[in-house]
Amino acid sequence: MPELSRLEWARMNLDQVRTQLLAAASGTRFLTPEQLEFAVGKIEEGLRVYDEETGPAAPERHADRARPICSDPRRYRSR
Repeated sequence: MPELSRLEWARMNLDQVRTQLLAAASGTRFLTPEQLEFAVGKIEEGLRVYDEETGPAAPERHADRARPICSDPRRYRSR
């Protein structure tokens, strides 16, 4: 089996996490807090590899400017 490139490896890890989170969201699988933390680590590492391999996708952010998480929080309130 050929060795994976960094981008292929990152994609594989992100796909694994996606599958786990979809299963947890559908209720077919339970993830412990430790598993969720491990998944976060895989996401961070995958995104770091993508950033290093493809360059920054977004314009430079300014640390002194706060960015809202969502533009309209009322949209996500439970009804």
